[in-house]
Amino acid sequence: MEFVHPERLWFLFLLLIPIVIHLFHFRKRKTLYFSSLRFIQFLEKEQQSTRKLKHLLVLLTRILALSAIIFAFAQPQATKSASPNAGKPALVIYLDNSFSMSAIGTEGSLFSEGRELAKRMLGQVKPDTRVLICSNQLNHSEQRFQSKAEALRYLDKLDIYALSRSLDDVLTWQQRQIDRHQNQKEKLGQIQQIFISDFQQSQAKLNTQKPQANQSFYAYQLKAQQIQNAYVDSIWFAKPTQQFQTEQTLMVRVQNFGEQAKKRLELQVKIGKLKRTMFMEIGANNSQVASFPYTEINKGFVQGQVQINDQQIHFDDTWYFSYEVPERTNIYLIEEASSSPNVARAYAVESRYNVQTTSPGEVASNTLAEADLIVLNGLDEISSGLRDELSTAHQNGQRILIIPGENIRLNDYQPLLTALSLPALGPLQTTALNLQRINDEDPFFRGVFEKKQERLNVPLVKKAYRIQNQSQSSATPLLITRSGQALFLRANNSAFLFTTALQNSFGSLVNQSLFPTILLRCGEYASERYPAYAILGKDAQIKVRAKHQEEAPLRFISEQTEFIAQYIASPNQLRLQIGGSAALEKLKAGIYELKGSEVLAQLALNNNRSESKLELLDQTALLELLESNGIKNCTFNQIKEGQSLTAIQLEDTQSYWRYFLVFGLLCLLAELSLLKWWK
Repeated sequence: MEFVHPERLWFLFLLLIPIVIHLFHFRKRKTLYFSSLRFIQFLEKEQQSTRKLKHLLVLLTRILALSAIIFAFAQPQATKSASPNAGKPALVIYLDNSFSMSAIGTEGSLFSEGRELAKRMLGQVKPDTRVLICSNQLNHSEQRFQSKAEALRYLDKLDIYALSRSLDDVLTWQQRQIDRHQNQKEKLGQIQQIFISDFQQSQAKLNTQKPQANQSFYAYQLKAQQIQNAYVDSIWFAKPTQQFQTEQTLMVRVQNFGEQAKKRLELQVKIGKLKRTMFMEIGANNSQVASFPYTEINKGFVQGQVQINDQQIHFDDTWYFSYEVPERTNIYLIEEASSSPNVARAYAVESRYNVQTTSPGEVASNTLAEADLIVLNGLDEISSGLRDELSTAHQNGQRILIIPGENIRLNDYQPLLTALSLPALGPLQTTALNLQRINDEDPFFRGVFEKKQERLNVPLVKKAYRIQNQSQSSATPLLITRSGQALFLRANNSAFLFTTALQNSFGSLVNQSLFPTILLRCGEYASERYPAYAILGKDAQIKVRAKHQEEAPLRFISEQTEFIAQYIASPNQLRLQIGGSAALEKLKAGIYELKGSEVLAQLALNNNRSESKLELLDQTALLELLESNGIKNCTFNQIKEGQSLTAIQLEDTQSYWRYFLVFGLLCLLAELSLLKWWK
């Protein structure tokens, strides 16, 4: 038998008190005068043995009562005996190291509290216990059972990780390692599975489990001092593209999660060498968008960051972004002799556009690969070879604009349109073609119009190719006619389609100011080389328009980190992998240079905001989730005052303090009965 509080057994010295009272109990004598003591002496001798027995019984009941009460407060317990053939005991600990565990608790961050709690648990296990430590990494280092010393060393190495795991991920992974160990090495006896986490609601995903009788579960919920967090939620630009010497506006959304308003929250913005600061007032559980207008004075790579000063959690206080302001944009114009010259004229207005014109039969693969925007201007036929070249270019991140000819071969166009996620074209339509609406709320037209375009009725075209199954297409209509057909569409900002030709017989579209505006906006989209930012733990891949065919490794380089990138290369594009365990361990939020023999791009990586809202599962919700999915023997503990004050009880024990307390009360009742009824 063991005691939860063995130090309280020192109170057993109090048993000396009733013994001393019994041995040195002197009563004050009184003198009574009798004529004869003969009868009194006879009665005294007759009752002497009875009194001694009574006194001894009273002493015994007092000693037993006091001893039983002291034992009850020491909380005696005994470990349930296991079968000799049950196997070695096992301790499986999951320590949550996601971003939310960086919140401040009573004794430091929740993660540091959880690590110390896990160490205390390891200090209680028997020497032959098999130990499995896992975190959100769930990598090869966590796939084997290890000794207590190895487990302690591994806990010291753990750090905050960019990926959060659901309960189903953790339990399924743990069970797989338990089964593998038992199948390949040895049978396990009692298995105790510990979960140390703040238990965010985002973790509450669990499928049905089938635990064995020898598995017991313990949940330790760490709770921050304040359930409050302000964070940068997202950033975006008022205009979708970056151009030199143009007006631009950076938009920043800041969220305040918690019951306390932020009266004077400082927001700092850096864009290149530009620095600005403002103060925000955000209500409880609310958000606010701040705007920073500026003039783009940079060329080439531009770094930026947005930062707030929050008191509680810091992983989401900064948002990094990076973009490129290109000096030149290459336009590859494929056209025939009958094609409209207005396309080349539109791009000739801007000196930053480098236009190269060729015929369909003279397309050069190497020159095509250098193009940012490929324009098919008035082609009636598209050969299979050209179609394959264009499909490859689209996969490599190059933009494609299609303007059909007067007499197109539909069968030539359909495979290419399908590859570009654009709808198929059908026969010519000649009625209800007046332009009725411009989709000016779409990002493509952001910043183009000073005011919202009302319903129009402008006769721009006389003929247009009908769109087949437009409602079922994922492409976005941008110019819509009275019949509902689109004159111009986009597919994911990477492919654009006019449904009308530019010849005079098709209308006067080329004479409208809207036409060159659309062409130039397509060119602006084509100048984008890579995304402004990516999210660690969410985005698995970044697509960068760059070349790297050398033997030298491709590296992410920052002031603190250098990481060799895993990538898939195509002729004009690199697909960088940032979703693997190695990348998530090494890459932190910040701005990196992508470098081979020279710098190819600058990439901004940010932490995932999925845990920025500190929405926790309470005891009832967590236990109901576990029980409804087969785990019915889970012991829950919530840690609010620090892990060092938390009692740890991991053994499968039987507690006896209630029995001792009842026995002590019975002994007290027996003593009272002896004193009252035994005369």
